[in-house]
Amino acid sequence: MANHRLPPSKARVSGATAKNPSRYAGRSAPGSRRPIGEPFPTMTTAEAEVWRECAASMPWLSAAHRVLLRLVCKLAARMNEGELGVQASSVLSGLLSKLGATPVDESRVFHADPDDDPDDAFFRTH
Repeated sequence: MANHRLPPSKARVSGATAKNPSRYAGRSAPGSRRPIGEPFPTMTTAEAEVWRECAASMPWLSAAHRVLLRLVCKLAARMNEGELGVQASSVLSGLLSKLGATPVDESRVFHADPDDDPDDAFFRTH
């Protein structure tokens, strides 16, 4: 089975573009990243609370993560009520990993300072 394709931003951070520049030459990053937004209207108060906590602690989340985050919120709210079984705990752990929300996965997520533009050094006039 072939390896999954690295997104261009992850390839740059990991050094893969420097190692194999021709492999990543034609790839482009996704366009505008819409913010994660507000919780779904049908969510319970406990689920919406988890949503806001996750959105605040994971600033890299975008609108593309909404469905995964919704599942995390449902499971985490159940966990807070003491109603989460072993299988559901495993699913929650997997979802958090996909979102880059575990300590190991967080180290793989690139956290750019919104005020730091890497192109500034190139275009800066002295």
